[in-house]
Amino acid sequence: MIGASGFFLFDLVMTVVAPITTLAVLGSGSSQPSIERADVNELRQQCRRLQAQLQTQEEQAIAQSRLDTFEALQSLLIGYPSAAKMVGSQPEFPARHLMAMLTPLDHLLNQWGYERIGQPWDSVSFDPRLHQPDEEDISVGDSVYVRFVGYRQGDRILCPAKVSRTLPSNVQ
Repeated sequence: MIGASGFFLFDLVMTVVAPITTLAVLGSGSSQPSIERADVNELRQQCRRLQAQLQTQEEQAIAQSRLDTFEALQSLLIGYPSAAKMVGSQPEFPARHLMAMLTPLDHLLNQWGYERIGQPWDSVSFDPRLHQPDEEDISVGDSVYVRFVGYRQGDRILCPAKVSRTLPSNVQ
């Protein structure tokens, strides 16, 4: 997860590394004139500084990404422990009260460009690219039910939807 400035630094580092490699070749007995050792050392130091700067920027980008994700999920993360405690102490607590907590998760998935593959309990035609069957004998085009959704980002399948020939026994 390197931003535009990270790519700029990478290009800059490569601009410095290439001359160092050339200098090493030139200074190793070639018939061409060698560059002074001080110039080589200066280029190496510049390369190390740029590599350290790039590393720092990568670490900052990762930290920012984690912070952004935490902020997007903050209300879910705050409410989840209390909801788990409530369900543990009151097993009859209606699950519909918990569903509102998951809204930030849906927003985050949309923000990242992730799309669901299927909806729970929908009847669909089996597609091995989009679906993971629970039995080996399911063929392309067979009618199956989505047990668990999958996710995709554009054409890339992040995880296939889990499908079955039947619905759970307690589903009407």
